[in-house]
Amino acid sequence: MGGNEKEPTQQSRLSRSAGDARARGGASHPRRGAAPAASPKLDRRTFLGDHTWPHITLPPAGNVWSITIHDFGKQWVEMSWGRLDPIQGKKGEKGASRNRKMNEARARGRAKSTIRKKCLTIGADHLVTLTYRANVEDRDRVLHDLGRLRRALSRSGCSMPYVAVLERQQRGALHPHLAVKGFQDVRLLRRCWYRIVGNGQGQVNVRGPRPGCSPVKLARYLSKYISKDFDNMPRDFEEHRYFCSLGVKVPTQKHEFVLDRTAKDVERRMYTLIRQEALRRVGVCCRLTEWIGGSGTYGWIAGFEDASIRWDNGNAERVPITPSS
Repeated sequence: MGGNEKEPTQQSRLSRSAGDARARGGASHPRRGAAPAASPKLDRRTFLGDHTWPHITLPPAGNVWSITIHDFGKQWVEMSWGRLDPIQGKKGEKGASRNRKMNEARARGRAKSTIRKKCLTIGADHLVTLTYRANVEDRDRVLHDLGRLRRALSRSGCSMPYVAVLERQQRGALHPHLAVKGFQDVRLLRRCWYRIVGNGQGQVNVRGPRPGCSPVKLARYLSKYISKDFDNMPRDFEEHRYFCSLGVKVPTQKHEFVLDRTAKDVERRMYTLIRQEALRRVGVCCRLTEWIGGSGTYGWIAGFEDASIRWDNGNAERVPITPSS
């Protein structure tokens, strides 16, 4: 050590340790320099123009619009939008609503929509059916066996992303349907399934796609087929209607805009914005389907690439493409 350096005194060591203790207890270290400003990024809440919403707990000063986008590439893009109610209603106790039948119907619709989107996410084009020879009516056992099958396939080096639901047979037995991508190794599936249920105590069937079907039609068919027995399934309150393997995440983008209350013709402008965004993502040669409700305060639009139809951005009309002679 140099001659000019001084060893820390007992008092300086005590003050330093006390400061570290305060930092560990929740206090922050004193800042000695300003950090660089964070770069702007698109967050879930994006404000257009001036706004006076300083905190999320305060009501907005303008109309709040929400946009949700599910982009699966040119094969399918769907977008929904709607104006949010700034005053939320009171939530009752779960399971004690007067409109339980209507809520159940809405929940079934949401489940079917989620199944369709997850099938599109994994590119499902085959259907795997697992059955028992015995009359198995225990839901927990079926789900446990399905988890064992997933782990057995993983140990064998076969990754099989799936979206699954349970179906009840006429005799009362339960069996799972799995929407998967590509033709699977049936011998490997049967070998793993027989290890779980016993040799000859079950069966594995694989069904391929129909010729000429698009991925969107396949996803609709699979979601409709595997969810056709929702009403007859034994299910306790808050139990899931469908199941999927780990890592199946639907591509979702959510944005919220706060517009001035005095803004004019907001519904038409929002619809135009959504349609232009759909055309930008899919392309001008596409087929669009749309639904609008509440005088334009909410709606849904979807499209996929189709070379037989072309959209004219100027007139916003479909122009059929005549084949060249």
